[in-house]
Amino acid sequence: MLRDIMDSGSIAGIYVEILTSREVTDAIIEKFDLIHVYEDVENLTKARRRLASNTAINTTDEGAVKIAVTDLDPNRAAAMANAYVEELDKQNKRLSTGEATSKRIFLEGRLKEVESKLSQIESIPAHEAQVQEMLYEMLVRECELAKIEEAKSMPTLQVLDEAVVPELPVARGTVRRGVMAGVMAMVLGMFLAFARGYVAVVRVRGDVTS
Repeated sequence: MLRDIMDSGSIAGIYVEILTSREVTDAIIEKFDLIHVYEDVENLTKARRRLASNTAINTTDEGAVKIAVTDLDPNRAAAMANAYVEELDKQNKRLSTGEATSKRIFLEGRLKEVESKLSQIESIPAHEAQVQEMLYEMLVRECELAKIEEAKSMPTLQVLDEAVVPELPVARGTVRRGVMAGVMAMVLGMFLAFARGYVAVVRVRGDVTS
């Protein structure tokens, strides 16, 4: 079903759904220990919310997926953005190749059963031995075809722009305070506070091999 949806041109939309899924989110949280990294976060639920607020996942008109991650640590921001791509690739392959993989696993299991019987070929009747040998040859061919089918059905991701460590911080909020006093309208004080973070961006395009 997933492959049919992908073939219809909705690849980017499917990728966004995978990237925002709980499984991918939890994998990112665990990999970077975000429960302890984020302040005022005591459990997985709050960590998910914080990660969601620090992550922007959008699609472009050309069908690419853009992932932007904001974090106080520029190195972690870049690593997290790239980790999203790794998790997407992992989940995408798992979801898209299930049928072909199941077929290959089944054939390999039957092949082992026949190999076990052929290892004791002296103890079975000649006719049955001949049948098992023919079955073995057929299963070998089918296994090779199943492997080819599995490889062909495996989707691939093309990373257009890999996330790199951002050089400059971005302002997330600005607070200005000033006090004006005196007949000369002299400025007594102005205070500026910046809460800054770093944004790492990665763009991904997905292809399906037919």
